[in-house]
This record gives sequence, structure tokens and C-alpha cells, in this order.
Amino acid sequence: MIRTKTNGNMLSLLYKPLCVVILLSGLFGLIWLRSGVVATAYDLRNLEEKKMASLKDRKILLAERAKLMSLEEIDASFRGSARGDTRLAAGENMFSNRVRVIHIKRNNVPGTYRASLQVRDKE
Repeated sequence: MIRTKTNGNMLSLLYKPLCVVILLSGLFGLIWLRSGVVATAYDLRNLEEKKMASLKDRKILLAERAKLMSLEEIDASFRGSARGDTRLAAGENMFSNRVRVIHIKRNNVPGTYRASLQVRDKE
């Protein structure tokens, strides 16, 4: 004699559809998560490009600031010249009055090192 379930449990009728719904929602959730990761990667790439462009602009601005703050430009602003000409009336440069120049030479001959300053006579 074969038994058939006539008074089946209501939960057993919901197992298959519930498993199908869970499987489909997991599949769509996985696709949604993957597309979110790809979109975030594209956003990060765009931000990196903006960062590189701003770093390049920053370098250019720092170079321009250094040029504007150079001694010749400051001297020209004190003199009222707009071109940055630092020549004095006699034709001398304002910064050419340096008297002491120190030359450093490499000694290839082994021996003792001298740490004193040698003063040369003016000719």
C-alpha cells in the first residue's frame, strides 16, 4: 500500500518557492554588489587623476611663488622697477659686493686634512 500525504504541512509547501526566492535575491544582490565595487573603482580613478592634476598645478604655483619671492624681484619692487632689473646706477649688481668666496677642492692624494681657512692676498 502506498501512502500519500493528504494532510501535508504548510511549511513543506513553501520550501521550494522560498529557496528559489532566496537564490534569486542572492544572485541579484551579488550583481548589485559587484557593480557597486566597479563604480567605486572608477570614482577612485577619477579622484586620482584630479589629485595628479592638482599636484601638478601646485608645483607650478610653488615655482611661480619662488620666482616672485626671489631676491631680484624683491629688490626690483623696492626700486620701483617692474621688470626686475637689479642694476644700480653705476652698473653694479646689488649683490655683487660679496668679498669672501670659499672654494672647496677635493684632495685625491691621501694624507692629512686641513680644516683651516686660507686667506689669499689681494693682488
